Amino acid sequence: MSFYFVYLRLDWLWSLNLFALILLNFLEKPLWCRKDALHACDQRDLYFLGQLPYFSKTESLIYEGLTLVILVMDIFCPLSYEGLNIFWRSTTNKLKILLLFILACDILVFAFSSQPFRLAPYIRVVFLIMTIRELRMCAITLAGLIGTYLNVLALSLLFLLFASWLAYVTFEDTPQGKTIFSSYGVTLYQMFVLFTTSNNPDVWVPAYKISRWYSLFFIVYVLLGVYFLTNLILAVIYDSFKEQFAKQLVQVDSIRKNILQKAFDLIDTNNRGYLDREQCISLLNELNKYRSLPKTSREDFELIFAELDRSGDFKVTSEEFADLCNTIAIKFQKEPPPSYLEKFPFYHSPLCGRLKSFVRSRVFEYIIVFVLLINLVAVIIETTLDIENSSSQETWQEVEFFLGWIYVAEMALKIFSLGFGAYWMEGQNKFDFVLTWTICKFITYSLIR
Repeated sequence: MSFYFVYLRLDWLWSLNLFALILLNFLEKPLWCRKDALHACDQRDLYFLGQLPYFSKTESLIYEGLTLVILVMDIFCPLSYEGLNIFWRSTTNKLKILLLFILACDILVFAFSSQPFRLAPYIRVVFLIMTIRELRMCAITLAGLIGTYLNVLALSLLFLLFASWLAYVTFEDTPQGKTIFSSYGVTLYQMFVLFTTSNNPDVWVPAYKISRWYSLFFIVYVLLGVYFLTNLILAVIYDSFKEQFAKQLVQVDSIRKNILQKAFDLIDTNNRGYLDREQCISLLNELNKYRSLPKTSREDFELIFAELDRSGDFKVTSEEFADLCNTIAIKFQKEPPPSYLEKFPFYHSPLCGRLKSFVRSRVFEYIIVFVLLINLVAVIIETTLDIENSSSQETWQEVEFFLGWIYVAEMALKIFSLGFGAYWMEGQNKFDFVLTWTICKFITYSLIR
């Protein structure tokens, strides 16, 4: 198991290597640049190659060799803690090894000969997709839509073939047929372009000059193709995508339940059919060692156990244990500590109560938003005057100084009303606290200077 934790600690190395693999696609010199024109890559403006520096062949091979070694370590390290049987059961691992072999062969061929085409740039992208779970799930979803894509493509092609044939036959002996639809192939191309509306209405102007009634053919074609067929295609693909996505969710949920059931059976060594408090806390303590899981503080262990124990009998059954993944992801809201001012009688007076209610109200928020807008206008005017070297900017600097202390007053009122503990629990308040004091410091310094 220690090898597993070592592998997790090196996660930064595996991620950096994936980034290096993708980056190489932008840094290696294009193959056409090596073969056909040796100095073409130096003419960046002519070929729109950008300003990234290109590696030489030797530098590319060294770079690829290093990334290949790290990639081999990344793929085969799980063997140390999974074992060959479990490792080889995974289809993903088999596919990674196959791609790794192809990548190594491609590098060897590239090292000893010049080739017109390389598989390596595409394999690097495939490795990125297979490593990142979200990308892998998207790829699986898209693969499940291939059947729908083919059906939609066949429908679109049939519509285009029929409409092109009809146009070719209809306008055969007209100026439209002699100039635009001269052959079925040309008609097919022109109707395809019309499907994208790129040549609309230029393509049917000759027919329109003969008779305005001919325009009905093209109008009906555009209406059916652009407004009906494309929306139908979008609806079919979207519906198929939802279906594939729902299948994936069901499959993932089934796998999760099976894994949790196996984990429950392993922990329930006495076959009692439930887990007690000590077993659950020991499990949560062990889960904290895994970086891929959310870190849980020991203070939350009791809360998680209480959330799992829905029946309230201090026992977690297998059905309740199935909610473990959702439960450990819960962010428990801690009760804010009482304000230090609670011990003073004036803090509970009616006047203080009205002040605290006002600070917590929407009206107070709207006032601060209004001050922010005024501050934005003041900053724009002050920077404009500064660029113009106008002496009037000093007045606006004083306005900014005044507004900065309004933010200090806002911060003080919130701390007074909520207590510093409750105020500091909000991330936005932490950001405002640091930013307010930083702004006031710089504004005060600029005015003194």
